[in-house]
Amino acid sequence: MLSFRYALTAVLGGGLPNRRRGRRLKRFEIFFILIGLFLLTGCIPLAPPPSPTAEQTPFVLVTDVINATPSSTAFQVRTPTKIFTKTATSIPPATETPLPSATSAEISSTKEVTQKESRPQYTLVAELDYAKRTMDVEESIFYTNQTGITLNTLVLVVEANRYTNAFVLRSLAVNNFITVPTIEGARMEIPLDVGLQANESITIDIIYSLNIPAKHHEDVFGYLSDYQINIVNWYPFVAPYTHQSGWILHEPSGVGEHLVYESSDFGVTLKIEGDDDLVVAASALGVESESGTRYQLKGARAFVFSVGSILNSQTVASEKASVTSFYYPNYEFAGEGILEAASQAIDIYSDRFAPYPYESLSIVQTHLPDGMEYDGLIFMGSEFYDEYDGTMKNNLTAIGVHEVSHQWWFGLVGSDQALEPWLDEALSLYSERIYYETLYPFPVKWWWRFRVTWFSPSGWVDTTIYDGYAFRGYTDAVYLRGAQFLEEIRVRIGEKAFNAFLQDYTSSNAHKIATSGDFFEALDRNTDQNYSDIVDAYFLK
Repeated sequence: MLSFRYALTAVLGGGLPNRRRGRRLKRFEIFFILIGLFLLTGCIPLAPPPSPTAEQTPFVLVTDVINATPSSTAFQVRTPTKIFTKTATSIPPATETPLPSATSAEISSTKEVTQKESRPQYTLVAELDYAKRTMDVEESIFYTNQTGITLNTLVLVVEANRYTNAFVLRSLAVNNFITVPTIEGARMEIPLDVGLQANESITIDIIYSLNIPAKHHEDVFGYLSDYQINIVNWYPFVAPYTHQSGWILHEPSGVGEHLVYESSDFGVTLKIEGDDDLVVAASALGVESESGTRYQLKGARAFVFSVGSILNSQTVASEKASVTSFYYPNYEFAGEGILEAASQAIDIYSDRFAPYPYESLSIVQTHLPDGMEYDGLIFMGSEFYDEYDGTMKNNLTAIGVHEVSHQWWFGLVGSDQALEPWLDEALSLYSERIYYETLYPFPVKWWWRFRVTWFSPSGWVDTTIYDGYAFRGYTDAVYLRGAQFLEEIRVRIGEKAFNAFLQDYTSSNAHKIATSGDFFEALDRNTDQNYSDIVDAYFLK
């Protein structure tokens, strides 16, 4: 997610040949400022609010009162069908009973599993009080140790704990026995005593509450006055583990995205207290029941949703996916425009990369300087809706199809967004090119000039979010030069090999956390051409 305010100085990015850092183009800075509002942006988020200090004590463990109250294509034009989603009537939560303390022998009593590729399973029951901006959650994690070694601890990511007093832990149990974790910032560590053997599974039950913060303009998470609440990264999840790095839990940076997710399965029941006219946009299609609205999402990195009192919606269904555009009043024209563009993009990318990995896609308007992707749901900034003119040459379309491509380059094929951000961002930017060249062959030259070469970008494609770049340097390197790298590879190996490579890379890394090594292995499988000179020109390492 790239700041719209900084569109001038931070469009997208690359690297200079001969392994030399490019100059900063200072003589163009004033010019950039004058034209910034006309530039398209990418999808780089600003960092979340800084981690609270110890004095702020955002984490609260309540051990004596379990129910404590928190403080305060054929690319034909389709005819859209209007759908206004209603939420279920909320049901009072059941009274929880404290669980017994565990002995190490009892905790080690785990279930042996034979399914080699068992994914983490998240079952969540959430009750949102829309007016009070609080949410009570009961979460169950079924985790199978796929690391090949014995684990003595589990590390969970609690991103909500980066916000002051947002996360309130009521209880945590491992295999039905109360366990007291340690938590610092977003890191929650759970002791496993005698350890979790390879291919064994455990169940972690967590009861907690969220005090939803006011949304910062650059963030997605939080509430907007009384008309919208965006819920993202709202539940603790098990951090990925590798033998090289151990538990992967990165800290935020001034640029880029820092979270890394395992592909997981989600079952979510959402109950809402509030106006019956509240509209819910979610990562999956909901099914109404007496206990709430139930959602299922399999093979995804994250489950998110947005609840609004003023959201309208339109839906288009095709063989590949049901796509719904959620937008504010008086934005129907732009809401229909992004709905059609996203539907076209799903058709194109499904043919070029792999079938669309989910059953649905929600596109949600919110106050945000950019776009931001999650599985089955993308957020788009209101500025893009304001400027939408119905043509193909607009931010809403270009950035919208960029975010849609992240359903493949983030959702289906994961990566380390902090250390190798180019793996999803360069591919997503280049996917914009594939969208435009498929629908509008002539204007693709306009897109390439406007989106990539305008700033004569410099930098190394394999830049991390911690390399000290400001927005301009980071986005030039990772996005723009990343797209230029892919273009040169495509020209060198030929169209047939390039298309085969994209499909091979997608299928061989589906539901995994891919690395640059996986990228180049797939490339080598599909070409005999020597491209080492191209790599030397764009990559530092």
